[in-house]
Amino acid sequence: MSTYFHKGELELQKKYDAWHDPKLVERLLKDSIVSTLIPFIEHQTTLILSTYDDDNIWASMLIGDTGFVKVKTSKLVHIDLSKVKSTKTDIGFKNIKKHSKVGLLFIDTSTRTRYRLNGFAHLSKELLSIEVLEAYPNCPKYIQQRVITLSENTSSLGIEVVKGMTLLDHHKEWIKEADTFFLGSMNTDGDMDASHRGGHSGFVDILKNGTLKIPDYTGNNLFNTLGNFLEYPKAGLLFIDYEKGHSLQLSGNVELLLDQETSSDIEKTTGTGRYWLFKTKHWIQTQNHNKVDWKFINFSPFNP
Repeated sequence: MSTYFHKGELELQKKYDAWHDPKLVERLLKDSIVSTLIPFIEHQTTLILSTYDDDNIWASMLIGDTGFVKVKTSKLVHIDLSKVKSTKTDIGFKNIKKHSKVGLLFIDTSTRTRYRLNGFAHLSKELLSIEVLEAYPNCPKYIQQRVITLSENTSSLGIEVVKGMTLLDHHKEWIKEADTFFLGSMNTDGDMDASHRGGHSGFVDILKNGTLKIPDYTGNNLFNTLGNFLEYPKAGLLFIDYEKGHSLQLSGNVELLLDQETSSDIEKTTGTGRYWLFKTKHWIQTQNHNKVDWKFINFSPFNP
């Protein structure tokens, strides 16, 4: 790669004195998949996909049988949609036909392991191909441990999709109780990213006007997501009802809230004093997004 960080990331790294050893960065951030990570990727049953539809960013979850992801080469990943056990009507598939740049997050909640890919997507019948532009691992922080068991039932999910613009009361309760959500973001070059946020139940606050207030915990200080927000202040959020198999996708605008220095803010943000605000523009609720058994084991030991 000619450069590892864009202007938004560099600006925040400079603001917070986040110096990174160039040799370490070179080892972590690659333009292809390192061979040692191929077995991990091909073993995954869950991935997060971020897409763009001209004005909105969306985050989606794909769930499939083990082996539905194949690494054909270090630069090419194939996803067999015939083995997908979650909804195939997700807005992400429609978006790819217009904007091929996507972000992927492979996440194993049982081992708290995650790996990110960014690249170009090509959709053809039952095959989703990803041409890799960037690939790198993430730390295990704030991932709640859950063990997934896929249902043998291959019958229709019987999905029901409802759309709207203003969060409903039961959406707010859903979000307030959540300990995890996934998100998509983008920089001004249209490069997509998919990532994860977690904490104890209730870590996302909802203000009186319906805006979500989300703490930014200590992490790797690369500022991939916040750097994207600085350049392109939009995001897509995905909340999963792990008990019922429903999903709630939100798309909207973002505002950074930095340098919050009260004692409660410092405690809430694990010392960073950083939040970001999210205002919903559109939402999609999918009943019966999947038929999966998620067994909760425990919260991340890094949760504040």
